[in-house]
Amino acid sequence: MSDRNLSEVAVHEAAHCVAALRHGIRVRQASAEGEVTLEPPGDYLEQGRHHGGLAVAYAVVALCGQAAAPNSGMSKSDQQLLEHSVFLGSWADDPDDICCALSALAAHFVLEHREEIEKVAFVLARRGRMSGTEIEEFLGGQE
Repeated sequence: MSDRNLSEVAVHEAAHCVAALRHGIRVRQASAEGEVTLEPPGDYLEQGRHHGGLAVAYAVVALCGQAAAPNSGMSKSDQQLLEHSVFLGSWADDPDDICCALSALAAHFVLEHREEIEKVAFVLARRGRMSGTEIEEFLGGQE
């Protein structure tokens, strides 16, 4: 299966889903029309996850959509998630340098998980909408 047979939007949203789940972030729901809803960071911080690690995870999730489907760009919600993750990390480095490093992490993630992303994109495009539980079950059956 090639991502040329899939819509850029489905690939973009599937990349967000795979990145979130592989980084331990729960997906509430995803839509082939361009929306993924994630569990908020506060839920994970309350469980004792480290700010820096969580910030990197959310940044990679924000950037994976564009990394998987470069022509799709970043939505306002992707940009907002990235800004929140940089704030959550409270890094002392220049924000542009941090974003560049995080973009490299997202691109590497997409390369390693491309087949998985395309499989989720195909199912998401066919169904139109999936719950986080459905995506988790689908990926669990693919491992």
